This record gives sequence, C-alpha cells and structure tokens, in this order.
Amino acid sequence: MNRAPILIAAACLVAGAAGGYFYATSTAPATPAAEGKSGGEREVLYWVAPMDPSYRRDGPGKSPMGMDLIPVYADEAKSASTGGVQIDPLLVNSIGVRTVAAERRDLTPTIRTVGRIAYDDKGTAHVHVRAPGWIEKLHVRAAGEIVKAGQPLFDVYSPDLITAQAEYLQALAAGRTTLANAAKDRLLGLGLTVADIDSLAARKKPIERLTVRAPISGTVTSLKVSDAARLMPGEPALTVVDLSKVWLIADVFESDMAAVRPGATITARTSTLPGVAVTGTVDHIYPDLDAVTRTNPVRVVLDNRDGRFRPGMFMDVDISRAAIPDVLVVPTSAVIRLGTSDHVIVAEGEGHFLPARVTLGAEADDMVEIRSGLDAGEKVVVAGQFMLDAESSFQGASLRMASPREKEMAEAVETETFTRGKVNSVDIANHMVNVSHDAVEAIGWPAMTMDFPVAPDVDLEEVHEGAMIHFGIGKRSDGRYIITLIHVMGAM
Repeated sequence: MNRAPILIAAACLVAGAAGGYFYATSTAPATPAAEGKSGGEREVLYWVAPMDPSYRRDGPGKSPMGMDLIPVYADEAKSASTGGVQIDPLLVNSIGVRTVAAERRDLTPTIRTVGRIAYDDKGTAHVHVRAPGWIEKLHVRAAGEIVKAGQPLFDVYSPDLITAQAEYLQALAAGRTTLANAAKDRLLGLGLTVADIDSLAARKKPIERLTVRAPISGTVTSLKVSDAARLMPGEPALTVVDLSKVWLIADVFESDMAAVRPGATITARTSTLPGVAVTGTVDHIYPDLDAVTRTNPVRVVLDNRDGRFRPGMFMDVDISRAAIPDVLVVPTSAVIRLGTSDHVIVAEGEGHFLPARVTLGAEADDMVEIRSGLDAGEKVVVAGQFMLDAESSFQGASLRMASPREKEMAEAVETETFTRGKVNSVDIANHMVNVSHDAVEAIGWPAMTMDFPVAPDVDLEEVHEGAMIHFGIGKRSDGRYIITLIHVMGAM
C-alpha cells in the first residue's frame, strides 16, 4: 500500500493549542543523550551536505562544494524517515483527536440534487377559436379560477361561424345530404361540437353567439382576453391545467447520469412542508444536457390531489442508486481533500500519526468508499486533523498540508545574487537543472558544478543542455538555495 510521503500530519496536528506538546521521537529506544533535552546533548546520527542530503558522513567536515556538513539528530529520525508526527499519547485525547477504524460494509449511495415543481404538460389544454371573432361575454374573470370540464368559459361572435351554420341549414332544407354532411364537417372543424350541431338542426336558425367550454377540469393558469376582445385563430385565449398531478424536474449533474435509470426511487423534501418526505420514481430522462449548467433533467410524476405542491416550488431530491456490496469505508470527515489528491491521517499507535494518500469512490450516509490507500482495521483520524490557527488563510493551510516537495517549491524566494554558468542537464519532471557556474562571491561559493532546484514560476522550456545562462539565486527558509530566474544567453 502506497503511503504518500507528505507531511499532512504536521499541518493537521500541529495546532496552536497543542504546539508545545509535539515532539519528534525515534522508533528505537531513546538513548540518554537523546532524552536529555533540558540539559544533555542530543545524539547525532550522521552528517549531511546542506545542498545534497544524500551525501552522508559519520562526522563533521566539508561537502564536495566546500560547505560545512550539518548534523542529523536521533530525535528527528523517525519523523524525517516516515513523514509522520509523534505526539505524547497522554495528550491525544486532550487536544481532541478521535479515530475510527476503516471497515468493510455494503454502501447504498444516493445522488443528491435539487428539483422544481412544474405543470404536467400531459394535463394542459390551450383554449382558442378557429375562426375570427369577438368575445361577447367572459364567464371566467381571472387566472387561478378552478373550472370543470364542459363549464362555459366565454361566448364568441364570429361572422364566419354564422355563415357556415347558414350553409348547413340550407343544405338540410334542400335535402341535399352530401352537401349537408360537408357543411357539418366544416362546422366541426370550426370548433362546434356534435351537440351544438344537433341543437342548430333542431332550431333551424344559426347560433349567433357560440359558447366555448372547458375541455378539461383544472385551474386557469393563463387568461389573455377580456370582454369585447378580438379573437384570432391560433392565438390561445386561455390555458387550463389539471393540477391533480405535477412534475418534479430534477437536475442531475453530468458525472452522475450514468447511475440514473428510469424507475429509480426518489425522495424529495421542501422547506415549505417541513418534516414531509415525498417518494416517487423516475418517469423519464430527458435526452438533452444543459450546456451551461452541465446538468441533465429527469422527470418524476407526483400526486397532487391535495394541492400541496405548487409549480415553481423547489425541492431537495435524493435519487437512489444500486447498493455497492462489501466495500471499504471511512467517515467522510476523515478525508482531507487537497484538490489534486485526497488523504487521511492514519493512527499507528503510541501517538504516531502518518498521512496516507487514498483513492475515493461513492459516498452515502456520511461514509465514503476507499478504493486504495487503506486496509480494513486501520484507524484514521476523524477529529482534530484540522487544528489550524484561526488566522490561517485557506492558501496557507493548503501549503502546510502539501508534500515537502510541493511546499518547498511553492515557497516565495527573493533573488539574492546573480551569476552565470553552463547547463549540463535539465530535469523537467522535478524542475531541476545541473549547472557548472562561476564563483559567487556574495555567498562565498567557489566555481563548481551542482544541482539546483528551480522555482515553479521559472519556465524551463527554452533551457537545454549546453546552454549558457545568466541566473538569479535565492535562499529558502530551510537554508537551501534555489534558482529564481533564468536568462538563456546561448550555447558554449
């Protein structure tokens, strides 16, 4: 299992409240020299070059670059070698650190999103006329009125309808059946019902004012006419909607759409109805994705005979997914999300904590699936890992949780001096160059060849082997030097 060599634990556990209690320790039993922190000497394990920690010696001396070697102490060895942090076990509880063991269990994830109540398009009727005319009387006075199927909506006067009725009556009177049937079909096409035509034949006189009736029972949601208003074919006079059923349109993110199927169970809640949870099933998945929000709408039909759902109302929606059997999970509170990677802090016992990079899977019920990076039974920190001082900015916290390499490369360094040299090799992946440079009197360096880390904002695309460069050097907080800028002069 891969443990990322990242000092996240230092950021997560070294808080202002507990700063005085943290101490580094070795895995081996401490020697008297190492224990004598108040007055005794610390045990030196070996000596390393300041510019090249891989250069080790048993005693003090000079590095190949002519610099004094620096000591590495025994009480620093464990944290340096493992990337972890040691805390006095007696202080773990007092600073609020809590752990939970990773376990295997079935996980039933849900897709959480929001939805809105909309009219049922299948229960919507637009009322209009098929011949020009004028409204003589309006029976429905305002939007929001409830009507029954067959109820009068308005009376309309239309010269075209009167002419068509007269033609029908003339054909009947003349006994011209074929012509009468054609005239009857025309009346049906103009909007008269069979009952209207039978009434016309019985009275043998055209109906001057035709009454338009509600095609369905429902609520008038749109009223675009008034008394004496001019009516034209194709322009709806009003709209009636059956609100006994409504649609819940939920917007599902593109990344979750693969897990949504027709028939999936949903649970919806709204602040308008506190404590009420409504269940339903996915009735339809729309074929198009919103190019702006990157969401795909899905439809749920809800019973609304009691009128509690109103079009335009927003709801929180949970869409169930198929259960994932036997997966390794930890509480979501244990995960430290850094944008490019995810980590947890593993408690290894005796006050030692180690960061571990993990790969996450599905989430449900405040638990998250761990696909790699942990084993069942390992304990992870679920409280106390974010003990950062109150004045830390988000960016500062992110840097302290980054790996040593990420942290040191992100550190801003001011240029102290300039020199020039020849590039021997370029390591783009690690952002380093090997340079044979002139003597640097400002910091007491002789002419020599050495590896330099390069600041992350310095572009290495134009730097190549054999190039003659003029470059700036700055000193990091850890005492190591870094190239802060490069000007390519040419090749030697």
